[in-house]
Amino acid sequence: MPHTPPVITRIIKCLEQQKDCFLQLLELSRRQKKAIDEQNDPDLMKAMEDKNPLLQTLQALDEEMQPALQSLSETDRASMIEKGKALKDEAAKALEELIAMEDVCAQIIKDKKDETFEQMKVFQEHQKGLKGYGGSGAKSSRFSREG
Repeated sequence: MPHTPPVITRIIKCLEQQKDCFLQLLELSRRQKKAIDEQNDPDLMKAMEDKNPLLQTLQALDEEMQPALQSLSETDRASMIEKGKALKDEAAKALEELIAMEDVCAQIIKDKKDETFEQMKVFQEHQKGLKGYGGSGAKSSRFSREG
């Protein structure tokens, strides 16, 4: 059985960690969607905050892997591709699901923002209409007893 170079072993471990991060992010995106659907702002904020460390981990893993990938010989690169294919496919599937869930959440939030904006416009129009009836600070009636 051929010996696996340490650089390939390390890259495979980084890919496993990336896949795990994608799966955790997917679960957080599901929590985020549930919070949006339930209009639960504290849970929404918590899910979004919990994503930050995972995103930082993904960035660190990518920064660690880039030089290692560049240092591989053609033979080692072919070996790594063969060893990491299943892992790459799992990570890609998790990432696709994550992107789809994030797109759904973004669309729901955009729709709610647009709806809120429309409600604010209607409210402002109603306020303009009420100004025609006078408001606080208007002069007192000409027909008062203090005339």
